[in-house]
Amino acid sequence: MSSAPVRDPAAGTHEQLLASAASSLSHLGEIVRGLSDDQYVQESKALPGSTIGKHVRHVLDHFTLLLGALAKADEEDATSTLVRDSLKRPLGPVSYSHRERNRSTESTVACGLEGIARVTGMIEGVGQRTRAAPAFITIRDTLPGGTEASYLSTADRELWFCIHHMVHHNAIIASLMYEFGLDPPTEFAYAPSTIKHAHRG
Repeated sequence: MSSAPVRDPAAGTHEQLLASAASSLSHLGEIVRGLSDDQYVQESKALPGSTIGKHVRHVLDHFTLLLGALAKADEEDATSTLVRDSLKRPLGPVSYSHRERNRSTESTVACGLEGIARVTGMIEGVGQRTRAAPAFITIRDTLPGGTEASYLSTADRELWFCIHHMVHHNAIIASLMYEFGLDPPTEFAYAPSTIKHAHRG
């Protein structure tokens, strides 16, 4: 008697995360597209120095750093006989603390939309190798107190971090919109789990 094949619980997760990231960026683009340049760069009184543009730029900077590392891994793997999905050869290191700040993205609506389109293109361009075998990745970040630490993660885990990180900044963007007398979509600033729970009634 033959046993049924064991289904990998993680099968398809990488593709789902990439699709979720692209969808979330599309929703952010819809918000940005509805703003004027003045609204995009207007400073908050509740959060001094904070603007919608700065939060858009911050979100995109994180995606750019991670997706750039994945793209670089694809290029290296194309000429390597080593297996990327190995604890002995993790991707990175990737340091969120030392990411490049693309200041132009926060300056105008057009630049913000251009940045969103660029990152969406990076998502679409992630190679088949990392899609099929999500890599281990070394992350460096700054802990409370200023100490830098490194830890081992995976490409999927960091994709989810970037998506969830965007949800939190969307919430701040929504708060700024309310402060500026604008009306953001109800579900824009909520996590997927919150929306799912609400729809269950």
